[in-house]
Amino acid sequence: MTDKRIYSILAMAGVTPFVACALLPLIGVSEIEPLGSLELVAASYGLAIVSFLAGIHWATQLYERRDAPFNLLLVSNVVFVPVWLAYIAGPPGLAIGTQLVALLLLLGIDGWLHGSGMIDAHYYRVRKVATVLATASLAVILVT
Repeated sequence: MTDKRIYSILAMAGVTPFVACALLPLIGVSEIEPLGSLELVAASYGLAIVSFLAGIHWATQLYERRDAPFNLLLVSNVVFVPVWLAYIAGPPGLAIGTQLVALLLLLGIDGWLHGSGMIDAHYYRVRKVATVLATASLAVILVT
């Protein structure tokens, strides 16, 4: 299995919980025992995903420091910290809204990395598709 196939599969699998939390209310499911409401599940999962994506940027900074167009350690923390604070301090809806913005910002960072040649076009395309699915699902969760 190639790296492209692996990260493509992982990215699409990673979006599945967001899509499920957005679609399950259509069949009358409002919570997953013992995890709680779908909104809380999505907020908790979103915190993990934003942390994971920020971690990828940390790894990129550590291994490709001289090629980075800016300090990814700092920038990813500027994106992650508000997500974490919204999660611990507010209701799930606030956490989800903050995560939606963070996912778009992290995609923007990946756009800069792609433009500087640090990530290839295929990876960036996969990230765009995954981000569109995740943010659309989070938007549906927010409005329902």
